[in-house]
Amino acid sequence: MAVVASLFAGGGGTPLFGSARKGVPKDPYGDSVLLSRRQYQLELNGTSEQWRERAGFALRRAVAQGSRGSDETISLPVSAYRGLGLEGLDELAGALGRRLDREHLRFGSVALKPVSAPH
Repeated sequence: MAVVASLFAGGGGTPLFGSARKGVPKDPYGDSVLLSRRQYQLELNGTSEQWRERAGFALRRAVAQGSRGSDETISLPVSAYRGLGLEGLDELAGALGRRLDREHLRFGSVALKPVSAPH
């Protein structure tokens, strides 16, 4: 029981198994399977500006985690953009050279692919 309590007390800010790769920023909302206090507050009372901040950070983190280059499709969990919506997420992704892959929408996450250069 004490172990479970300590996991919740820690806020879920660190991964339960392993650690983040070097050079990938730590997620201030928590990158664990447990909700951090900050993510919990966002889920309860988050404003659109807070959700935009959360989704923007999650996008930058997902791009940084992709090690095979900028032409890789990345995935983003719904918990990172839920309060922003797909249109807001697509707008944020556009600023990072990505766009929502509407053909590959899945329950619980979305795929974002790189914007191809015009020919």
